Amino acid sequence: MKIAHLTTVDLSLKYLIFPQLTAAVAAGAETIAISAPGPDVDYIEAAGVRHVPLTASTRGMNPLADLKSAWQLWRILRNERPDVLHTHNPKPGVYGRILGRLSGVPVVVNTVHGLYATEDDPMLKRSVVYGLEAIASRFSDAELVQSSEDLELLTRLHIVAEAKGSYLGNGVDLDRFHPDTVGDEARRTLRKEFDVDDDQIVVGIVGRLVAEKGYPELFEAFELLDDRFVLVCVGPDEPDKSDALPRAMIDAATRRGVRFLGMRTDVERLYRAFDLFALPSHREGFPRSAMEASAMGLPVIATDIRGCREVVIDGENGVLVPVRSARDIAAAIRRVGGDPETMRAMSQAGRERSKSHFDERTVVDTVMRSYADVARRKGLDLFPPGAEPVSYRAAVASDAPTLARLHMNGIHEGFLPKLGHRFMTRLYRAMVEWDGSVIQVAVDSTGPVGFVAGTTSTGAFYKHFIKTHGLTAGVVAAPSLVRNLGRAIETLRYDGGGVDVAAELLSMAVAGPLRGRGIGRRLGADFLDGMRAKDVEAVKVVVASHNAGAIAAYRSMGFVDHANIEVHEGESSEVLVWSI
Repeated sequence: MKIAHLTTVDLSLKYLIFPQLTAAVAAGAETIAISAPGPDVDYIEAAGVRHVPLTASTRGMNPLADLKSAWQLWRILRNERPDVLHTHNPKPGVYGRILGRLSGVPVVVNTVHGLYATEDDPMLKRSVVYGLEAIASRFSDAELVQSSEDLELLTRLHIVAEAKGSYLGNGVDLDRFHPDTVGDEARRTLRKEFDVDDDQIVVGIVGRLVAEKGYPELFEAFELLDDRFVLVCVGPDEPDKSDALPRAMIDAATRRGVRFLGMRTDVERLYRAFDLFALPSHREGFPRSAMEASAMGLPVIATDIRGCREVVIDGENGVLVPVRSARDIAAAIRRVGGDPETMRAMSQAGRERSKSHFDERTVVDTVMRSYADVARRKGLDLFPPGAEPVSYRAAVASDAPTLARLHMNGIHEGFLPKLGHRFMTRLYRAMVEWDGSVIQVAVDSTGPVGFVAGTTSTGAFYKHFIKTHGLTAGVVAAPSLVRNLGRAIETLRYDGGGVDVAAELLSMAVAGPLRGRGIGRRLGADFLDGMRAKDVEAVKVVVASHNAGAIAAYRSMGFVDHANIEVHEGESSEVLVWSI
């Protein structure tokens, strides 16, 4: 299978859709990225993605260059013959969908990263943008829309058919953008680099130096603020854009104390040095920088527009202000920055909202699933065995029979599998129903293909299980219990191996054909996130000493060796513990 992604420039490949590219590679697909050549191509190709240059592609409006770019794309598609073409950005999103269908690409998918016009724009602009979208969407199989407001508008105005459009959302790497990834010493070093004092409040903005991002109003707002507040701007100059900031404006802001850092690749470190984040944009799709800042625990001051409203809940994790209002921007910065308690509350709320709404893994799963859904709907056999996209979710009660089967097929050590499938089904159903459990499943079109399960207290769970399912479970397991009475008694006597950690990862299994695809790592990460959400600070896992593969896998998840025990006589087991 060959998957092609089309963007205007290589910058978009690296900073907007790189996780989607690597997910396609991980799924075993030949993955190509089509864009204008640039400095980020080497980075893309190092990940196993082949770059195909679209030399005529430009970000600005240039009809002749756009026609040439479309002709080049036609030739590329006829030569490469991808099974899936996924288009991005306004211009390639239009001609890419049309040429993809006309060139015979079986599956054509488009992501609407943000409509280039809103209902507040002049009628002429809206007519052109909406008209082009309406035409192009007729040539695609699926429209993945990042903004819920865009999706509502597109379907309400019949620009995109309801059956074709779906909500995608947006996300960031929550492991990279986490406050704990950058220490206090790095924060102090960076603030020294900015030449700011400890008692000053650093307001950061990350975005291209164009007027559309609201820089003129932000500069004006800082003229209304006192010297406690320092503005740090991170982003590339874009002189080819029609709304590029004039050099005179940048120079004047610099003289007034604004810091310009240019393009940086260590933005997570910079966020850690900021106290507030500002994004007073005039137009946004689904602002990545605001998501990153919120994930890093920064209160966000943003304009009350489509896209920003997806990230900022006014008064909870930030403040929404009117567009082009320097006075309101200044007032919001002054109000939030001057109240440490408000900053702490917004910081915590932003981090929690990011975990529940802005995980890039969920976005990648949705994208890969869309390819499989379209292929299945069209009767296409694009995915070889074991390569179908997998999505992840919390387990539900109806998963219990499959979880039992996966456990019995994949985990041969221990006593419980010997009690049979009906007993194991009841066990997992009880675990799903219990509030102290965390069970995550990996799912393809056939149902669950992997899972991880654990509880905040193994002892408390087994008491719950005996109380709610003990009688029926005992009846179905009676013959096996009689044959394995000694092991049953040893299991009941198990006290956690003397390790003072109540929470336990009890089981993890992945269907044989899908092993080696990173499914276990993802399940493990989701499981630990679930434990964190329940305020669990440590989790143990018990593994047979001879199971070197499982022990290595748990170590890679952050578990460390803790003790050696015997749950069953003559059988050695290792206890490993993960802690925050």
